[in-house]
Amino acid sequence: MMRSSRWFRFFAMIFICFVVALQSIDAQNVSNQRQIDERLAREFYYKKDYEKARDIYKNLYDNYNQVGYFTQYADCLILTSDYETAEKAYKSFLKQNPKNWKSHVDLAYVYQQQGDNPKALKYLNKVLKDVPDTRNAINEVANLLRNRNFNDLAIALFDRGAKNPNINYSFNLEKAYTYNNMLDFENATECYLLYLKEHPEQYDMVKNRFRVMLMYDLNGNVDDVIRMALLRKTQEDPENEEFASLLMWYSLQQQDYELALMQLKALDKRGKGDYENDIITVAQIANDNRQYDISIEAYNYILNKSGEGVFYVDATIGLIQAEYKKAVAEGSHDKEFYESLSKKIDDAIETIGYSKETLPLASVQADIFAFELKRYDDAKVLLNNALEMNLSPKDKAVLKMKLADVYLLTDEVWEATLLYSQIEKALKNEPIAHEARFKNAQLRYFIGEFEWAQAALKVLTAATSKLVANDAMTLSLTINDNLEYDTIGLKRLAKADYNIYKRNYYVANQILDSVVAYNPNEVSLPNAFYRKAKIAMNEGNYELADSLYKRVYEGYADSYIADEALVEDALLLENQLNRKEDAMECYSKLFDYYTASVYVAQARKSYRRLRDELNK
Repeated sequence: MMRSSRWFRFFAMIFICFVVALQSIDAQNVSNQRQIDERLAREFYYKKDYEKARDIYKNLYDNYNQVGYFTQYADCLILTSDYETAEKAYKSFLKQNPKNWKSHVDLAYVYQQQGDNPKALKYLNKVLKDVPDTRNAINEVANLLRNRNFNDLAIALFDRGAKNPNINYSFNLEKAYTYNNMLDFENATECYLLYLKEHPEQYDMVKNRFRVMLMYDLNGNVDDVIRMALLRKTQEDPENEEFASLLMWYSLQQQDYELALMQLKALDKRGKGDYENDIITVAQIANDNRQYDISIEAYNYILNKSGEGVFYVDATIGLIQAEYKKAVAEGSHDKEFYESLSKKIDDAIETIGYSKETLPLASVQADIFAFELKRYDDAKVLLNNALEMNLSPKDKAVLKMKLADVYLLTDEVWEATLLYSQIEKALKNEPIAHEARFKNAQLRYFIGEFEWAQAALKVLTAATSKLVANDAMTLSLTINDNLEYDTIGLKRLAKADYNIYKRNYYVANQILDSVVAYNPNEVSLPNAFYRKAKIAMNEGNYELADSLYKRVYEGYADSYIADEALVEDALLLENQLNRKEDAMECYSKLFDYYTASVYVAQARKSYRRLRDELNK
């Protein structure tokens, strides 16, 4: 009996182990099958085969009763527009999971997709009363509402949370995001600024949000909204440095340098920070964008405030450069002015010292000597002496370029081309090398070597510098198109251009008149009128320049220089003739009809700036 009992226990244990092993194998098989089904469902879902994904998720949910499976199943029902089944599924699911906010929102979305928007809103208004008054719960449900485009209800929920003293949070940032989704830029901007006032350390984040809004501003609406909001906030809260800094930043984005400088000066005068470097930056940017009066005002502010402070050298050099550029842009040939400016340069160099720092002054001095006072030899001596200094390759290239320009001015073309070539070889793919190559090509064009010029220009049309590439393209088209029509006319244009470069305007005008009289065609005429307009500009005859620019873009709208004539006329109308509405019309024509022009971005910003000025 004892032996029999032992054998019984032994076989019983073996049987039990066998059963357990079988159960383990079954469980493993079930687990493996579940993983396979999950993977298949995901693959079908991502491939947008929602019907197959739906069936698998339904099976998984029925077998395992997990919320994630239901969510995917119901989503597939919506994506296949099976709203009736989706409605039943959500109602059944919510009886067991009454606090699943996503399903509540999705059920409302189903009602909406069925065309019953009032039912959807009524349902949500009822459900939202049960959302807990906590920051996390409100954020969670509001985000679900935003995802289904129930944005107004999301805003209402945020407002409810903001009014609750126990939460003690404004939800301004979240509301800003929601208003942005709604394309309600006015309220979005207001909420961003309210958030910034609460969290001044988030200045960069708010600025970046505005940058993105402006980036996608296709019709100028955002630009207007941000500008007006910032102006209002700085007036309401003049001591808020973040608002003032943001308005200054915005002004720079919109090329409103006058407003940017005004804000910086106001910030600097409060004495709560050091804004002199920012003022210098605005002065430089304004100078680069031909806003010379603003640049001069900024540099003078620094010099008057700080005397010989840390920015004395930058302000002194920048002021002289801006005064010279302004005189050239206005076509001034006042010998007394240039002699006075030359004396100012000598005094500055004597105070600062003759060094690499003052090379920009030497460059301006050389221009004054060569182009205004006809002291060609003095210009060459000045530049050659500067080249004896221990300079970087780039600084040497700048001086060599200037010296080559002077040689070209005095008809020493081979000396000029040698220097341009040296710059090309020394700095290769640098922007200054592209400029040197262009000037070399232009030189060859001046002397009638059109094939040589074309070969160089062909390479430059792909230059990294947009300005050089555009100039190269324009000159290349001038040569190509005129060669097809009239080689004699092209030679006359080239000769006129060379005389314009040398500022022999009387001779250049006579040559251009001969083009109009003896080589009239649809290519040579707009070229001739455009050049005559530039001469009129340089001689200060602005009304004549305006009429000649108009002859180009109105009479020859398909010409490759029509967009250049438009932008030049716009600048003339704005800055010299003070006809801002007419300037706006030119800018508008440019970005409406010449969408591929390199001047489109500039035209849009200038148009908005002038519109804002006129609406003040």
